[in-house]
Amino acid sequence: MANDTKQGRQGPQGPRGEPGRPGPQGHPGPPGLEGPRGKPGADGKAGAQGKAGPQGKRGEAGPQGKPGAQGAAGPRGEPGPPGQLPSIEQVMPWLHLIFDAWEDHRKMREREAAEREAAALEDAEREAAEREALETALHGDDGDADDDDDRHKEKKKHKRKHKDKK
Repeated sequence: MANDTKQGRQGPQGPRGEPGRPGPQGHPGPPGLEGPRGKPGADGKAGAQGKAGPQGKRGEAGPQGKPGAQGAAGPRGEPGPPGQLPSIEQVMPWLHLIFDAWEDHRKMREREAAEREAAALEDAEREAAEREALETALHGDDGDADDDDDRHKEKKKHKRKHKDKK
């Protein structure tokens, strides 16, 4: 059987004694870590306004500033009444000047075209004369026109290619 001490039963060695007095308490532990810093508090009240001293003299005006940029143009006004056209007597001298200038311009263009054509003919004649002088110097002119033709014929002769003879 099991011994039950609460009911006062005895064990084989006799009654159990009273519990002993408690032992000494332990020493206090090490201090904990430091906590986070606190947030700054609200700003304090502003100080009292200072006393106003005597007002100074007003300064002189500065130099004139540059003018600002010009603004956009305003809306266009309505057209005025139509004017009177000039009379034909007032216009005729101007017309004569215009027609005379046109005639001068046309004659000048014709003269320039004729000069260009004459210069081109001169150049062609000069080139032909130079070419003839060069040919005369190269071939020697005997006065025999048939020799020149024979030379050309001789130059143009083709040698016959002989086929392989078997």
